[in-house]
Amino acid sequence: MKESTFKLDVGGKKLEVSVGHYCGQANGHCIVRCGETVVMVNTTMSKAPRPGMDFFPLQVDYEEKMYSIGKIPGGWKRREGRASDQAILYSRLIDRPLRPLFPKGFYNDVTVIATTLSVEPDIAPETLAMLGSSIALTISDIPFEGPTGAVKVACVEGKFIAFPTLEQEAKSVIDLTVSGTKEAVLMVEAGAKEVSEKLMLDAIMFAHEEIKKQVEFQEKLAKSLKVVKAEVKFEEIDPSLDKAVRDYADKKLDKMLEIFDRHVRNEIEDNITQEVVEHFAEEFPDSAKQIGQVLYNMKKEKVRYRILHKGIRPDGRKLNEIRPIWCEVGLLPRVHGSAVFTRGETQALTTCTLGMLNEAQELEGIDPETEKRYMHQYNMPGYSTGEAKALRSPGRREIGHGALAERSLVPVLPSEDEFPYAIRTVSDILSSNGSTSMASVCGSTLALMDAGVPISAPVAGVAMGLKIGRAHV
Repeated sequence: MKESTFKLDVGGKKLEVSVGHYCGQANGHCIVRCGETVVMVNTTMSKAPRPGMDFFPLQVDYEEKMYSIGKIPGGWKRREGRASDQAILYSRLIDRPLRPLFPKGFYNDVTVIATTLSVEPDIAPETLAMLGSSIALTISDIPFEGPTGAVKVACVEGKFIAFPTLEQEAKSVIDLTVSGTKEAVLMVEAGAKEVSEKLMLDAIMFAHEEIKKQVEFQEKLAKSLKVVKAEVKFEEIDPSLDKAVRDYADKKLDKMLEIFDRHVRNEIEDNITQEVVEHFAEEFPDSAKQIGQVLYNMKKEKVRYRILHKGIRPDGRKLNEIRPIWCEVGLLPRVHGSAVFTRGETQALTTCTLGMLNEAQELEGIDPETEKRYMHQYNMPGYSTGEAKALRSPGRREIGHGALAERSLVPVLPSEDEFPYAIRTVSDILSSNGSTSMASVCGSTLALMDAGVPISAPVAGVAMGLKIGRAHV
């Protein structure tokens, strides 16, 4: 690829994108600069899928380099170690809008690595990393159905601001990051100080207008570089197998979906899968994987149809119905605050511990924040889903869900002057059947109140899905 530098104006700020200068072995590479913030993104693809692979193995990493802010890392080794929680959250932020845009049946390993090289406090590197990741994929030979854009939005005195400074963020009533394509919004990450739905919706639409400009820039960039995508073998289902399985299993799946008890339905589904595989073992040998995929596709189509045309969800609920809820507080005698929140088969135990302010969590990273007074931690052991799994250190999912709940509760906490304590809540998921992160929000509100923390208002959370224009909670 020839060496080129391109310029883009986003939200009143000047961005410079360099391609072809470095990292010649990567499939796609770019360096994005804005002010004194510089982020490098590299993406690579394996030559072929790993044997037996039946999912898309995308790995996204956001690397915080302490030299980017002129600091030497702490610890004995004086080098960067395990990614910080914030870096993991940014990795997830980059991942979410990219993952749906790879072709179906594409199983080659793909890595996207965004590295902070230089960071100016007033210019957030994570947003540049999101944009740079799309650019690197768009100009690479990797199959990718983007591009995407990304923008951070603040609202100060009723005015929306793209790519806000630290001072503007501090005054803002929202903290919003949006990513999407030219046609649609793909990802929203937000926190707010109890704002109206209209304001939040207007902010998202404001962000999407900026995203359209970024997408148009990338399309022109790819055209000028004459990008050619690699010919990759996609996993496809044999049409004759697909038809045969559909004809044989159609009524069996219809009958299965009339069972609303999840455990009974799952057992019936396993039996159907085994029966279908055995039935076609001679006609389609070594096709258990493809048969399983056809049955999965059929179930997905039938569930969607029942929701859209009959208003019935898999557990029998209507679109606007939630599962039965029961709660209890004060169940642990030697804990400052405790609560159990149960919604259907989802159950979260949350505890609240109060400590001196010097017990606040110390943070080491490239963000300006150096400590955290309120800590929300989320754990989901294997027994919560009936799986025999060993306990591990918190993974990306646990860190992400903990941050999600933490963000929703921070706005209602009392100030340090009003309540001079460090606060830690821990949500342990006891049973899971969907939306455990929102259960942890509800349980944490109860635990905070049980501990006597004077929050300004209770907070609740609900997950919501959208299927072709019809939403359900």
